[in-house]
Amino acid sequence: MRAGACNKWVTLAQGPQVSNGPFAPLAPEGVWAAIEPFQPGGSDDRTTTHLIRLRYHAEVATAWPAVQITYVDGRTSTTRVFYVRGLQTVNEAGDEMRLLCEEVQP
Repeated sequence: MRAGACNKWVTLAQGPQVSNGPFAPLAPEGVWAAIEPFQPGGSDDRTTTHLIRLRYHAEVATAWPAVQITYVDGRTSTTRVFYVRGLQTVNEAGDEMRLLCEEVQP
């Protein structure tokens, strides 16, 4: 995995254990990631699918599927929230994770 491709600082949290409970930050909470949108399509105009790549993070693997990724764009001051729907470790060495995520637009 090329380090230069991971140019977005994101925070990671585990979903609530009870309905409407708080999200708990993972440790480490912040990591560098690459966010790549998929082509538009699907049945829901409010949902966009993305591939998020990051270095292997053990807590993401154990907390999945209840993982939330938050990215704050410093240029536009907008906060984007992604929900992990699929997880893949790239090789046996555990160098990289690929996360299939959904972003729901307001």
